[in-house]
Amino acid sequence: MFIDDDLIDVVLFYKGGGKHYTVFGEEEFKSNNYSEDEVKTFNKVTIKVKQLTWGLYNAIQESAMVVDQLGNRKWNYKMYKENKLKHIICSWDAKIKSGDKMIDAPINADVIAKLSPEIAEAILNLYDDLTLVDEAEEKKS
Repeated sequence: MFIDDDLIDVVLFYKGGGKHYTVFGEEEFKSNNYSEDEVKTFNKVTIKVKQLTWGLYNAIQESAMVVDQLGNRKWNYKMYKENKLKHIICSWDAKIKSGDKMIDAPINADVIAKLSPEIAEAILNLYDDLTLVDEAEEKKS
């Protein structure tokens, strides 16, 4: 009934660069049965995320409300996804280039906005897979 403060690990394997990335969650990556050489072509990132509580859920929903030109409040799905990423990510082992070296990537709005769309969507999708109860699980309980 009440959600504790335990963090959830979202583990992604990715490769590519520039404008396109291939991204897998840990379970899907392992099920692909890549050879040892193929595995070496992927990078791994572990993202620690908060569990969605009622209060956090409401804060994210409210932060996605915008006012249109007529003064009407509307819900903006793009803002919802961006704000969800900003609110749920607590830590990660991601690196970012600074000059000629790689440093720990800070977790802030600017860095999150620079994520590739494939990586950002994978984080959100895997987060939902790990935290939401699907129909099969609901029938079990």
